Amino acid sequence: MLRRRDITHPRVMTADRPTLTELARSIDNGDPGVLATAPSSRTVDFFLAAKLTEPGIEHMRVWVRTGHTSTLRANALAVLAKLNKAQDTTLIIDVLESDKKVKFLSLVSEVSKLTQWDWEISRQVVREPATAPDARKLAKALTKEVLLDNDTESRWCGAYLLKELVPVLGK
Repeated sequence: MLRRRDITHPRVMTADRPTLTELARSIDNGDPGVLATAPSSRTVDFFLAAKLTEPGIEHMRVWVRTGHTSTLRANALAVLAKLNKAQDTTLIIDVLESDKKVKFLSLVSEVSKLTQWDWEISRQVVREPATAPDARKLAKALTKEVLLDNDTESRWCGAYLLKELVPVLGK
């Protein structure tokens, strides 16, 4: 199995198993804890997707739309995407298309994860694709993301970013 890298955000959340287990319990009880303030890593997202009970998953479905911070909404979306439940596909896409802050955070995370470029460079690339240090490298990685069958967020972000890169790649 291909090991995927985490985002390059300077405050990306990583934690040991006992801490993550406690976070999952907190979420199941309706408290998002650190998910409201720190971007989660892929490892955290997959761990929570595997550990949350149905009440926790329902909290994620509420927070993805109404979470009090864009970080909480983006983290909730990432965890829901890792659950890979067909019933959440429309919700994930609706949020990515309607919440500008979550969309931006998800797109920057995708660029950061795939390229390992510095977080600020990844932000700039999402704002202005023509500034990509290596647009072809990014496009090649995004093409693989579009074909994933187990992560709606990555597929959507990959397709969106490829569309934005078309003018850059044609030069």
